[in-house]
Amino acid sequence: MIITNEVKNFAVKKVLVDQESLIDILYWKTYQNLQLSELAMIMYDEAIYGFLGEKVCTKGYIDLYMVFRERK
Repeated sequence: MIITNEVKNFAVKKVLVDQESLIDILYWKTYQNLQLSELAMIMYDEAIYGFLGEKVCTKGYIDLYMVFRERK
């Protein structure tokens, strides 16, 4: 399922929801476009593994408030 959600008053389009994953990914370019401070991110440099088993490096993590609404 691909949806649009609101993060920090910005519409983030094409959000991939994977109900089996315990990780929510925010791409670095999206993080920058949301004008979030790098200082707000908690550093975490462990790798995660993608859908096809490929290794993906991480920069850190952050807790963000997100709003999901039904489109009218």
